[in-house]
Amino acid sequence: MRKRLNRNLIPIYRIVMLLIILGIFSTIFALFYSTNSKIMNRVTINDIKVSGLSKTEAINKFNEIIKNISDDEIVFKHGDYEKTFTLSQIDFKTDMNDKIHEACMIGRESNIFSNNYKILKVLITGENLDLNFSFNEEVLKSFFSNLDDEWEGKFVDNSYYIDGDKLVITKGSIGDVIDEDTLRQDLINLVYNKITGEDVNTIDIPVITKEPSKIDLAKIQTEIYKEPKDASLDKLSGKLSVQSNGIDFGISIEEAENILLKEESEYIIPLKITKPSITTDMFGEDAFPDILAKFSTRYDSSNINRATNLDLAASTIDGTVLLPGERFSFNNIVGPTTASKGYKLAGAYSAGELVENYGGGICQVSSTIYDTALYANLKIVERHNHSSVVSYLDPGLDATISYGSKDLKFENSRNYAIKINARATNGILEVEIMGISEENEYEIELVSKTNDIILCDTKYKYDSSLSPDEEVVETLGANGAKSTTYKITKRNGSVISEEVLSEDRYNPMTKVIRTGNRNKK
Repeated sequence: MRKRLNRNLIPIYRIVMLLIILGIFSTIFALFYSTNSKIMNRVTINDIKVSGLSKTEAINKFNEIIKNISDDEIVFKHGDYEKTFTLSQIDFKTDMNDKIHEACMIGRESNIFSNNYKILKVLITGENLDLNFSFNEEVLKSFFSNLDDEWEGKFVDNSYYIDGDKLVITKGSIGDVIDEDTLRQDLINLVYNKITGEDVNTIDIPVITKEPSKIDLAKIQTEIYKEPKDASLDKLSGKLSVQSNGIDFGISIEEAENILLKEESEYIIPLKITKPSITTDMFGEDAFPDILAKFSTRYDSSNINRATNLDLAASTIDGTVLLPGERFSFNNIVGPTTASKGYKLAGAYSAGELVENYGGGICQVSSTIYDTALYANLKIVERHNHSSVVSYLDPGLDATISYGSKDLKFENSRNYAIKINARATNGILEVEIMGISEENEYEIELVSKTNDIILCDTKYKYDSSLSPDEEVVETLGANGAKSTTYKITKRNGSVISEEVLSEDRYNPMTKVIRTGNRNKK
């Protein structure tokens, strides 16, 4: 009877002994990995082998990889258009240290049994950890926004503006707009591939073809229609109501529709304007007794065309009144800068070079107004930096405009109405914002900090009128920059707050040299 019992117990003894042996080896196994400082076998980060490396060795390895790709040039392409930049210019960062720490902790972060299970699993199937990437989103957005501004065939939407007693409707054009979400993902994919060792440096800019919607005259008529309204001023409270003209179509919708039947780039619809009886000018200084902010920039008055453009744009804006909560839109007030409105051909930036455009230079007006609005502590709603550094302001203090796409907008965030005065005379462009000083006024300081200089390229253009050894500088060129702009708010000299207004990137402007040497590049 005893022998039969012992025979039955043999399998149990074997199982117990096997478990004891497994436990011993498991303990030794776990202790080995817990005391070994190297990353265990078959562990990779972004498919790069890190097994057998210490934490310091892995960090050094990835630091070298990240440094190389951060300084490597990446080319964005759209047809014949190319724009080059580096990841370091958009503050490229990774969670490399976190991922390396995570790799080091595999098989070491729990109890023996969990660690053993994890170790065996990794040894059988492997473990790959993916790095997370981040960029300075403001700088990246600024870079993206300047791309389609520099190529032909971009999308332009229908637009309209009122010019005296005329409604001017500008017909848009079908074109390409950047698919920014896809472009951002393409950039992430390219970075991932570069980290794994692939020699990839080019991204074809993904675009969406967009066409303007049909011009809706009934909708436009509803949007512009106004009854005439007299201005009023409560002298006790300082509350101002601004006058407004009565506006309506001067012809029927049917007659207006007939005008649109012709294939034109611009359509003129006559308006019926009814003037109010009382205007803010009749109140004199009572409505706007105080200078809330004043700012000026200089320009070359001997450049007649550019000076004319500045004067026209400033004169159009001069006298603009905003009630509390109302928004200023540069494009809505100035409209397109056409020859028919008196604008001249003058220099403007495009694709890193200086070109001649009607209205060239009026971005100096929008930039000067932008700074004045900041000094008046008004709320900025929309602002874009130039693609290249401007000569009249430090980086980060400019505001470019492009009718139909980029605008300067700000809100009267004060308690009383404000009036914008603008004038361009004798080489000085001056903007004032007038209103009523409030009980708690602040001093505003704007600080521009250039973080990086981007050296410009030189481009040679063959000129058959020059001898082979003769060269003429056509465009001086300028370096690009990466900047951060701060707004410091003070009261009685004490700092109340400091905020980052913007982080901007400016492309270098190519130096262009005409040469008689056909082979020079």
